Amino acid sequence: MEFGLSQLQAALREVAGRFLAKHYPPERVAAIADSVTGYAADGWDPIVRLGWLDPGLGMVELALLAEESGYVLHPVPWWATVGLAVPGTAPRVPTTLAWCDDAAVPLAQAHRSTNCEAVPDPAGGWRVTGRKRLVPDLTAVAEVVLTAATDDGVALFRLPTGGPGAGWPPATGGPGAGGPQVAVRPCGSLDGLRRTGELTCTEAPARRLTTAAQTPAALRRLRWRALTLLAAEAVGVARRACRLAADHAGQRTQFGRPIGAYQGVGFRVADSYLVTELARSLAYRAAWLVGHPGRPATDPVEEAVASALVASRDAAVSACEHAIQVLGGIAMTWEHPIHRWYRRALWLQAFDAPSAAYREELAVRLLAEAGP
Repeated sequence: MEFGLSQLQAALREVAGRFLAKHYPPERVAAIADSVTGYAADGWDPIVRLGWLDPGLGMVELALLAEESGYVLHPVPWWATVGLAVPGTAPRVPTTLAWCDDAAVPLAQAHRSTNCEAVPDPAGGWRVTGRKRLVPDLTAVAEVVLTAATDDGVALFRLPTGGPGAGWPPATGGPGAGGPQVAVRPCGSLDGLRRTGELTCTEAPARRLTTAAQTPAALRRLRWRALTLLAAEAVGVARRACRLAADHAGQRTQFGRPIGAYQGVGFRVADSYLVTELARSLAYRAAWLVGHPGRPATDPVEEAVASALVASRDAAVSACEHAIQVLGGIAMTWEHPIHRWYRRALWLQAFDAPSAAYREELAVRLLAEAGP
């Protein structure tokens, strides 16, 4: 199959790239990363007006936006909202997913256990009590989707956090107050632009999104969507690191020649470009399979998502490390922005299951297909 972007898709990528480059130059991104909040307070409304949350966007279009977001380190919780919100809910306010409890549970196991409980509210709706840790972008969102145990099993619920742009205010109490409470505690993070938090609920009002029987399938679709967009974002990170290295190698001179003319430097840039383009192809393939309604079975989707995630995360890390080598001493300074992309690459690599687990899964599938 010959794959190419349509004119509309190419135009979407170009417009998104221009918008992000104009509003989020490296200097502003660095200032936001070092700020108290770690996100752009004025960044949400513009992307809503631009249609980045349009339910009519397909997975390929969303992957293009994710790639451009990774290229500039877009400091808004768009990936959490579009990738981690339950498919079909179409949130218009910043949203994230809380599935971890006392340890970093992979997304694939989110439906098996939870230390949050949900009980029906006699007045209507549900009440959730429990704690969630390592919630991405928790301090930057207005609502959170979480897993909670019911009498029938684990289900998904949505509740407000009272954060920026909250759509329906929670009934919360202050510290030590009785009654319903939702508490958000910021936690440290390697990436200052994608911070985690701890969510504590005490009889918090919530809306149920799935039944216990629907939860595994909903989380499977969510996992495909979130990890595919994460892979596309990693491609954007790798592209930016490769560009920083190539620009420096073409401008910096030693002994009367650009340093890129020397093999020890040029090969690093070439290797970064090679792994980035491979990762891009795999990310686009995964996006098409996840979003294509005519896919024959789930197995090709699982394989495509795993392949894209492993290749893209590895490409982002290696491209950043090659860029640091090419840049030399300047890359060791706080002022140069390359460490921002390296932090994001390491965050992406640490998210969900490690790459070794996905490689093992891919190996099992390939060996099974090969037969005895």
